[in-house]
Amino acid sequence: MTRALRPLLIACTVLAALFALSAFSATAGAQSPERIRFAPGTDGATVSGAVVRGTADTYVLEARAGQRITVAINSVEDNAAFDIYTPSGQWFPGYDRAVLPESGDYFIVVSPTRGNATYYLSVWIQ
Repeated sequence: MTRALRPLLIACTVLAALFALSAFSATAGAQSPERIRFAPGTDGATVSGAVVRGTADTYVLEARAGQRITVAINSVEDNAAFDIYTPSGQWFPGYDRAVLPESGDYFIVVSPTRGNATYYLSVWIQ
């Protein structure tokens, strides 16, 4: 892939994910994003779920600019993926001890890469 096409591919991926998120939210019976909360005295949490092909689960996590985030996903079928979006709606590429650029609610969108996916999503903020 040439350097010139990479920004276009990233922009298309972000637009597709935002479209999928808005389409998912607009469907009848769509659930609100689930808020991830840490137990007192801890810096992480694990949630679990299952997504069917063509759908996504959305989680919300409040964090501050300058904090570090680590996110990991484990899928029984080895086919779950996630994307992170900043409070301003920008796709956030950092998952392993990345520094958060702004304060507010971050959205983590989990979807299957093929078929259906059963997963465990772990998030740590430091």
